[in-house]
Amino acid sequence: MRSLRRPAGLIGFGLAAAFAVAENWSLPEFCWSTWLTGLAYSWACVLTAAVQILFTAGRQRADYEDALPSLRALGPSAFLAGIALAVLLAGGIAFYVYTWLFGFYGLFLSVFAEMEPHALFGRNGFINSDFFTPVQHLAGKFWPMVLGTLIANVDGFVQERPWLRIVQPFRSSVMLRIHILTIALPFVSLFAWALFGTAYQPVTIVLLLAVLYFLPQRAGPGQTMAPDR
Repeated sequence: MRSLRRPAGLIGFGLAAAFAVAENWSLPEFCWSTWLTGLAYSWACVLTAAVQILFTAGRQRADYEDALPSLRALGPSAFLAGIALAVLLAGGIAFYVYTWLFGFYGLFLSVFAEMEPHALFGRNGFINSDFFTPVQHLAGKFWPMVLGTLIANVDGFVQERPWLRIVQPFRSSVMLRIHILTIALPFVSLFAWALFGTAYQPVTIVLLLAVLYFLPQRAGPGQTMAPDR
């Protein structure tokens, strides 16, 4: 699957970079688009893992029984119902936790990356919003960033160990890159300003997008690394 990452990364980068330049995103807008991307990726990890678990539970029953011998006493219907209930519970908790965490991150962005409309993304706006209204607004504007990231990391949604993918998306290379972007942003901005002056914002955004899409990946949640072929 690693051989697919290069073309997928190029597609994702091209999509996000083209829209960022064409729409003249500002750095605060890029910060919020990255926030939305991390949230969407976390939700996608949970959703795809839940679907994968439900579709593979029947043929992997022996593995479940090895881990929990008491499951051998259940009939096929009861076994699948139990798996579905466990997925619903684990997935629901994960969705709540990731929504809460990104809500907390959003409070910081509303102070350090305040942008219009201030009623949603200002320091007194986001904290008083219902969370999903800002998300909906961002999705309508920055969907290329989200779609590009999901395309670039599509192989991570079909890997082994989906239960791990539900509870540990923050171990993935995507989230690691987002944290690197946060640290690198002021330094890259200064470098771009020194070279390009007032045009530094689009240059900074394109450079940071290159980090997001082309930094070497590590195994994500539920992934096993395979050698390049």
